[in-house]
Amino acid sequence: MGCIPRKHVANDTAASLALPAPSSTSAGAQTTGVSTSWVIMHSGLIQRGSVPHLTAKSRQHVGGVHHQLTGRVTSALNVAQINETEIDVFKFVGDLLGDPQETLKDTLLGSALATDDGPARLFSPVVPKPPGATPAEELPLMYYMPGIDGSGLAAYRQFPRLTRAFDLRCLIIPRTDRSSFEELVDTVAAMIKTELEWSDGGRPVYLLGESFGGILCLALAQKLGDYVDRVVLVNPASSFTNTPWPALGPLLTQLPADVYKLLPFALAPIMSNPISMALNDVDSRAPLPQQASDLLYGLIDLAPQLGALRLVLPPETLAWRLTLLQQGSAWLTPRLKDIQQRVLVLAGDQDLLIPSREEAVRLGKALPRARSRILPNRSHALLQEAGVDLVQLLEAEGFYITERRMSNSRPSTKASDGGAASFGKTVPIQLPTSRELQLDSEGLVSTIKRLTSPVYYSTTADGQIVRGLSGVPVHQRPVLLVGNHQFFAGDMYPMINQFVDELGVLPRGLAHPVVFAGPEALTAAGRSSGMREDGSSSSSKDEKDEGAGAAQFSSLLSTYGAVPVNGKNMHKLLANGEIVLLYPGGAREAFKRKGETYKIVWPGKAEFVRMAAKFGATIVPFAAIGCDEAVTHHLSAEELDQLQKLLPPLPFRLPWQQREEDAERLRRIPAARVGVNATMEDLEAFGKPGFFTPNLPQRTYFIFRKPIPTSPELAADRAACQALYADIKQEVEDGLGYLLRSREADPYKELLPRLIYEASWGGKRQAPSFEP
Repeated sequence: MGCIPRKHVANDTAASLALPAPSSTSAGAQTTGVSTSWVIMHSGLIQRGSVPHLTAKSRQHVGGVHHQLTGRVTSALNVAQINETEIDVFKFVGDLLGDPQETLKDTLLGSALATDDGPARLFSPVVPKPPGATPAEELPLMYYMPGIDGSGLAAYRQFPRLTRAFDLRCLIIPRTDRSSFEELVDTVAAMIKTELEWSDGGRPVYLLGESFGGILCLALAQKLGDYVDRVVLVNPASSFTNTPWPALGPLLTQLPADVYKLLPFALAPIMSNPISMALNDVDSRAPLPQQASDLLYGLIDLAPQLGALRLVLPPETLAWRLTLLQQGSAWLTPRLKDIQQRVLVLAGDQDLLIPSREEAVRLGKALPRARSRILPNRSHALLQEAGVDLVQLLEAEGFYITERRMSNSRPSTKASDGGAASFGKTVPIQLPTSRELQLDSEGLVSTIKRLTSPVYYSTTADGQIVRGLSGVPVHQRPVLLVGNHQFFAGDMYPMINQFVDELGVLPRGLAHPVVFAGPEALTAAGRSSGMREDGSSSSSKDEKDEGAGAAQFSSLLSTYGAVPVNGKNMHKLLANGEIVLLYPGGAREAFKRKGETYKIVWPGKAEFVRMAAKFGATIVPFAAIGCDEAVTHHLSAEELDQLQKLLPPLPFRLPWQQREEDAERLRRIPAARVGVNATMEDLEAFGKPGFFTPNLPQRTYFIFRKPIPTSPELAADRAACQALYADIKQEVEDGLGYLLRSREADPYKELLPRLIYEASWGGKRQAPSFEP
């Protein structure tokens, strides 16, 4: 429920101008099947790049408005007096509010709200822009979904700024509309999809939802899939069924008509912060007495805005919208895990209407790719409060993009090319922004980087070894990176992070199916190996948190390009021109056993060479050290079996003993690369590293060897492919030898000196290493 703005008219020429529907060459034309209205606001009403103000400076140009407000209060008091001591409250309120229909006509979207019948429709507010501003058709698209009022006005103070950053659409739900939640979702999704398919190019598409609109946005994101790139939720009402409102709400609709007029005022302190809203009319540069006056008149001017709510939300409409809230919350809850787009949840910590703060935290964990930000001292109507700039918030979170940057470096030409809901699949996906990379690195990746301080070297085409990744020919697509798997793949996450940060490219990893088999399977694999899925000891965290941790771990891998490893997926990635990351040793090499430090454990077949050659891919062998020495193996799996036979029956389970339920879950996980690994029956084995203890974290080193070009002709020669396979394996082994020898010249290869050095620079400078 949002407060509705009253538009101050400076002169006769400053009134809103209704424009006809655009021609067939304009977005939203009638040929798209999208019902669209247009309103333009006179530039004289826009001050300081914001919304219409009635400040000390502007009031001198607004003839009659100042006196109209004070006169309305005096008149209402005079008419409402029955005698010297009694006031007819309902008469006073009615006179104070004025005609709500006239108030609506004076709003930015007044003409759109004039139609009371028909289905939901999209509306485009047009606000004057400064000279040289980017044309709307070149900006990202944003579809705003309103709260329970359905008016599309709850975020009106943001429209001037939003229309400079987005090509903005607003949803209007007429008060007579009685569509069910699913019918509403279908209607809006069809309008959006029609417009997107009709328009040219592949602009980023945003959904912005406030309160009930947050539920609607999530449902639309799930239904529209790759058409939607990002979702912004503001105090989403997805927690509605867990609040008192399902019981209290229907009582409000049964209030007498005169009492219902007062409902917006009764709920105002709960819905919003009137003082903060009125501060939008205060010029902070004016003298203090003038600021106080501006604040007073700003508060008075909120009265007709609040009163107009009873027009857009009469009792029968409120009753139906409460039903929609219940339907939407119930529909959404089991589907949260299926919403794949990046989501930003903004919540006011002073929201008294619904528990937005707690819901933001819950959604941040339940949605695969969500981030939450709690805004202090903000209410349910935070988008109307002074000092809130939504575009600025999006930019600060790295959530604003003007183009789709795809993992295969090819442009997105169609609306459905977004790849924003296809994480874990082989289609091209969008790269994160630099800020998102930074935020996504917090936690697991940043901890690994801080403790291991990884160092990267690469080899140019002429054989020169250089510091960094510049020698990797990432623009000669497709590219296949082939390397050794270290213990528990602890070096993989920082390496992918480094490619994105340094080169602006995203290697697409081929991961074991366990990563995509669900949190229970991934947790079982971590426990069976003696390690958790995030690399920590299995006893270091309560088991009740393991499922959530496994889900977040899986989301992190898929967000950064991972897909299930198999020949079909590798074929599709190479065909799409991706950079593909392959560890031929698979899970078997990642779960090193006693005596296997830096041992290459690869299958005998050279299938990946043949497939790379078919697409003329450039193969880059690489080697890495550091993680295999992070643990010390004491007993092999076979030695543990022998020890178990010597022990008497025990009433408890030993650390290395596998749970039966974990064993069953692992048996149900599909094998990876079926056929390719037929010569190694235990290549995909989990839970056989034996008994080990952790060591101090070692510094990790990477060397990318000289690029190896291939051609389709090579793919037809199996003997040549097998010979190249042997050469690639030897390159990796030679790289291991190079790193093991060279690191002896690194003065900061040990943890303590390295941590001291980097701490002395405030963590902003990496400890130096050996020169290549």
